[in-house]
Amino acid sequence: MIRPSNNETSANNETDPSGKYVIFQLGSYPWQSPVEATSGSGILHEAQHEVFNTMEGVASYSIFPSGFARQKNEDLNRNDVRIYEMDSEVPEYSHPYGHRWSGVSEQYVDKFISEHVDLVYDYMLEIENTFEAGSEIQLFIAHHTCINCIIAKQVMEKRAANGYSIPPIVTYLHGTAMIMMMNELRETALVDAGNSEGQITSVERKWPSSFHKQLTELKIFDDCTKPGNVNLAYAISEENMEVFSDLFPQFDKNRFILANPGFNSCFVPRPNIKLEDVLKEARLKHLGLTEEKTYDVRTDYKHMVVFVGQFVGWKRIDAVLRAARIWEAEFGDEILTLIVEKQKKDYNIELQNLNERLGNKNTCFVGPLMQPELAKLFAAANVCTFPSKAEPFGMVLIESLACGVPVVGADSGGPRDFMTSDVGYLVPENDDIEVFSVHLAKAVIKAIKEDWKSKMSEECIRVAAPVSNFRKTKKLLEDTRAMIG
Repeated sequence: MIRPSNNETSANNETDPSGKYVIFQLGSYPWQSPVEATSGSGILHEAQHEVFNTMEGVASYSIFPSGFARQKNEDLNRNDVRIYEMDSEVPEYSHPYGHRWSGVSEQYVDKFISEHVDLVYDYMLEIENTFEAGSEIQLFIAHHTCINCIIAKQVMEKRAANGYSIPPIVTYLHGTAMIMMMNELRETALVDAGNSEGQITSVERKWPSSFHKQLTELKIFDDCTKPGNVNLAYAISEENMEVFSDLFPQFDKNRFILANPGFNSCFVPRPNIKLEDVLKEARLKHLGLTEEKTYDVRTDYKHMVVFVGQFVGWKRIDAVLRAARIWEAEFGDEILTLIVEKQKKDYNIELQNLNERLGNKNTCFVGPLMQPELAKLFAAANVCTFPSKAEPFGMVLIESLACGVPVVGADSGGPRDFMTSDVGYLVPENDDIEVFSVHLAKAVIKAIKEDWKSKMSEECIRVAAPVSNFRKTKKLLEDTRAMIG
């Protein structure tokens, strides 16, 4: 049994005598399942957890929240994962619609934190005393920079008060949390709104301060050497490091590790794949605003363009819809455009209205898909387009490239770190959505007519190869242990 430790911290300890390097991860989104869609950070958390547990001498344990208790502890039947079961949707970061963290009540936040502190504290002791008897947890990873850092600090204070060791804390800098806290500092945010004609516009709304203020007052980023503070930060892009440094200038800039996420093993080239076969197997349905508008997606298309992304304004789905009108005019009924992801009701209505107003006949909203399904669609596509403005990293671009499929994105944010003209095209930024959409459409049409897929496939695969999740996770742990032990 793990006894209370007299050590102030285990940050500089070597691996325990048992030989296991034990990692604890606190997630902010559910892991993907057929009953619950999730974000890229949720998929990343699960993937890294699984990779850690394939490494010799390493053990990973995790907690993640699940909305409406759609994923339950009793369904898991495994010791390495616990679920915080919720009776509502999991709150989101930075989003102007629905249940966002910056808009929930203080009572809700307090309850979420206190219940998590108890769950995490108890689970950590269970791990140390039962599953890894004789091993102390040596690394605590808090996914997202907001509420999970507050939970981590309170857990460490509780462990210290009871004489238990304090593992180093690492925070994962995901883009949506950065956006949310920048909005908190500005006290307002530009959010998406629609009108009766289905046009998407941006309006300024008040954004209440919340987590940035709390984190600053807790001084959790002030001294990276202090036990119970955040000792290290994983940044998914260079840009995220800069944003975080602007938000918390007191954080030691030497304590960053660039931690670009990697693609999962299901994203592989399928050179002989046929679009018709994939569409028949997928049995996709266009999910309309009402049941009467739902219909089966045709399977006899010659070309396909795929978009995957959260239903938020900066992903610029409206630009994809405007561009689709142009490439539908070029290719007629031979081209299919798929809009894939969890659909938020209000924004979905605006986008569907816009899609109808534009007269798009072959642009379909198909909801979220599991990763293996998505991988097959990517592989069968002519081109994938992800025109997010200042995308923090761009994991979906990497996934597309791993399938040997070129990408058309936007010339801002993380994609500039790895995109070249040999694997696709980045559309110049333009605040005029109509101008941007025209340039987006021209690039996609060019990609199809010039058969970029055949010409660029080999280079796409080569560029993506170093970004496999296994390679990235292994290197991340090596860099972490080199820095903090």
